[in-house]
Amino acid sequence: MDTEVLTIQPVDNTNRDAVIGLTVAAEQSRFIETNAESLREMEVDVKYAWQCYALCLDERPVGFMMIGAENKIDRYVWLDRFMMDAREQGKGLGARFLQLALIFIQDRFDVDDIVLSLHAANEPAKRFYQRGGFVDSGRIDEWNGEAIWVYHVKQGQPS
Repeated sequence: MDTEVLTIQPVDNTNRDAVIGLTVAAEQSRFIETNAESLREMEVDVKYAWQCYALCLDERPVGFMMIGAENKIDRYVWLDRFMMDAREQGKGLGARFLQLALIFIQDRFDVDDIVLSLHAANEPAKRFYQRGGFVDSGRIDEWNGEAIWVYHVKQGQPS
């Protein structure tokens, strides 16, 4: 496993079809939009400056995420639609990619928090993000009614 190379690459013409072909497990599909829907949203809903990325294992897309809707005043940015293909789940890749994504975001955005929203019934996702360092903020996303979870960028650093 040490020879595997994990990278985060922008979705472009070379990987778009592979990214669109990625799907979550059937029991997860009610909690997340398809990658095709996310790519359309990035193109249409430009005010949030969404950027879509392929999560690649040895250059092969195995997951997806969107980053955007940065709030420079309150100093946060959204990590959205983070997913691993159903065939790649259960191998620890999601946790490794989440940590890589947190570094990737911090390298590109000057923010205090990285936020995401979770459906109330999505218990596996809550456990996954909790293990990754996110906490339930106690707030609800007005757009979709989901719980807002937050990763405090400065956590663990001396104040």
